[in-house]
Amino acid sequence: MPWVLEFTEADLDRPPSEPEKMAETVRAMFDGETPVRTKDVAAKLERNYGTVKTHLHRAARMGLLECVPRKGWLPVSSK
Repeated sequence: MPWVLEFTEADLDRPPSEPEKMAETVRAMFDGETPVRTKDVAAKLERNYGTVKTHLHRAARMGLLECVPRKGWLPVSSK
Protein backbone atom coordinates (compact mmCIF):
# COMPACT_ATOMS: atom_id res chain seq x y z
CA MET A 1 0.00 0.00 0.00
CA PRO A 2 1.99 2.99 -1.21
CA TRP A 3 -0.29 5.65 0.31
CA VAL A 4 -0.18 4.61 3.95
CA LEU A 5 0.86 7.24 6.49
CA GLU A 6 2.83 6.19 9.54
CA PHE A 7 2.92 8.26 12.71
CA THR A 8 5.38 8.15 15.57
CA GLU A 9 5.20 9.62 19.07
CA ALA A 10 7.15 12.65 17.80
CA ASP A 11 4.34 13.44 15.34
CA LEU A 12 1.70 13.68 18.04
CA ASP A 13 1.28 16.97 19.86
CA ARG A 14 0.26 15.83 23.32
CA PRO A 15 1.23 16.73 26.87
CA PRO A 16 3.68 14.36 28.57
CA SER A 17 2.17 11.59 30.67
CA GLU A 18 2.85 11.32 34.40
CA PRO A 19 5.48 8.57 33.96
CA GLU A 20 7.24 10.73 31.37
CA LYS A 21 7.21 13.68 33.78
CA MET A 22 8.70 11.49 36.52
CA ALA A 23 11.41 10.23 34.18
CA GLU A 24 12.30 13.81 33.25
CA THR A 25 12.51 14.73 36.94
CA VAL A 26 14.83 11.80 37.61
CA ARG A 27 17.03 12.84 34.65
CA ALA A 28 17.24 16.37 36.06
CA MET A 29 18.08 15.14 39.57
CA PHE A 30 20.62 12.47 38.52
CA ASP A 31 24.19 13.48 39.37
CA GLY A 32 25.84 10.92 37.10
CA GLU A 33 26.59 8.37 39.81
CA THR A 34 24.10 7.98 42.67
CA PRO A 35 20.61 6.60 41.91
CA VAL A 36 17.76 9.00 42.64
CA ARG A 37 15.55 7.85 45.50
CA THR A 38 11.77 7.77 45.26
CA LYS A 39 11.33 9.87 48.39
CA ASP A 40 13.60 12.58 46.94
CA VAL A 41 11.48 12.75 43.77
CA ALA A 42 8.30 12.92 45.88
CA ALA A 43 9.78 15.72 48.01
CA LYS A 44 10.94 17.71 44.97
CA LEU A 45 7.52 17.47 43.31
CA GLU A 46 5.67 17.84 46.63
CA ARG A 47 3.55 14.81 45.82
CA ASN A 48 2.47 11.66 47.62
CA TYR A 49 5.20 9.00 47.90
CA GLY A 50 2.91 6.14 46.77
CA THR A 51 1.72 8.01 43.70
CA VAL A 52 5.26 8.92 42.69
CA LYS A 53 6.39 5.33 43.21
CA THR A 54 3.62 4.04 40.94
CA HIS A 55 4.51 6.48 38.17
CA LEU A 56 8.23 5.67 38.48
CA HIS A 57 7.51 1.97 38.06
CA ARG A 58 5.33 2.74 35.03
CA ALA A 59 8.18 4.80 33.57
CA ALA A 60 10.50 1.81 34.07
CA ARG A 61 8.03 -0.44 32.21
CA MET A 62 7.99 2.12 29.39
CA GLY A 63 11.78 1.89 29.19
CA LEU A 64 12.41 5.44 30.40
CA LEU A 65 14.06 4.55 33.73
CA GLU A 66 16.02 1.71 35.28
CA CYS A 67 15.24 0.56 38.81
CA VAL A 68 18.15 -0.31 41.10
CA PRO A 69 16.52 -2.36 43.87
CA ARG A 70 16.83 -0.75 47.31
CA LYS A 71 18.87 2.13 45.85
CA GLY A 72 16.77 4.24 43.51
CA TRP A 73 16.28 5.12 39.85
CA LEU A 74 18.66 5.69 36.97
CA PRO A 75 17.80 7.39 33.70
CA VAL A 76 18.18 5.13 30.70
CA SER A 77 21.05 6.33 28.56
CA SER A 78 20.18 6.95 24.94
CA LYS A 79 22.58 5.10 22.68
